[in-house]
Amino acid sequence: MASNPEAGFPALYQAADRGAVVGQRRLLAATSLRLASLVMAAVFGSFSIDAGQVDAAALVAGAALATALVTEVYLLTARPDRQWYEARAAAESAKTLAWRYLVGGEPFGRDVGDDARVDLLLHRRFSEITGGIKGFAPIPPAEEESQVTAMMRDIRALSLEERQRHYMTGRINDQRTWYSIKARYHDRRASQWSVALAAMEACGLIAAVLNAVQLINIDLPGILGAVAAAGIAWLQTRQHQQLATSYSIAALELGDIVSRVEWPRTESEWAHFVDESEEAISREHMLWWGSRS
Repeated sequence: MASNPEAGFPALYQAADRGAVVGQRRLLAATSLRLASLVMAAVFGSFSIDAGQVDAAALVAGAALATALVTEVYLLTARPDRQWYEARAAAESAKTLAWRYLVGGEPFGRDVGDDARVDLLLHRRFSEITGGIKGFAPIPPAEEESQVTAMMRDIRALSLEERQRHYMTGRINDQRTWYSIKARYHDRRASQWSVALAAMEACGLIAAVLNAVQLINIDLPGILGAVAAAGIAWLQTRQHQQLATSYSIAALELGDIVSRVEWPRTESEWAHFVDESEEAISREHMLWWGSRS
């Protein structure tokens, strides 16, 4: 049996995860188009190109502004950001419930003994998640009919040692590796953007001095200022530094969990251990969600 069972997770997780990916892609694509259009409008608005009776540069600048306006209307009405955030929150909530259930963590411990009651509790928790969704429709594929899949039941029926192994490899190690990789990526991108923006501002200052002494006759300070403003807006969307910090903290917390994963010896101790682990994992996501809400 595979150590990472997410392919067999509930329909809610699968649908919400896809919704989050779609929402993120739409948000980033629309935001990048809007910012690029604004920069283009600033560039072509700084000079003229005579084309008969019209100014071609002004036409390009006007078209760029129109594109930025249409994109802004799309962002305000379609709200892909809301779809991304809500769908990711729903997916992560469903994911932690699925892991709690399939390895016997609280409140779905194996020592409860009543499988029907545990399944009912899981369905109720899933219903609470779907009841809080407002920004997108979590539509699963037609073949995914059950929120409690056969894979989840199979792993839940394993011995304590086997469930610990699944949790260690499929959840703790996988999540820790993901956090570490993402923390390094976002830290690197934050540094690169900081250097690029500082260089852009320095170039704008130099251009302003050259304009002041009339060595150049083009609005380079305005163009560079628009580019820098677009870069800052993009950074606010991506939040590289904030993500690098939160992911690093989460990876460190999971490292502490790894050192204790062999400690629980009874079902009740194991259920409590899984509860603590999932709370640590969920803490990072709640910080992420709060920073965007």
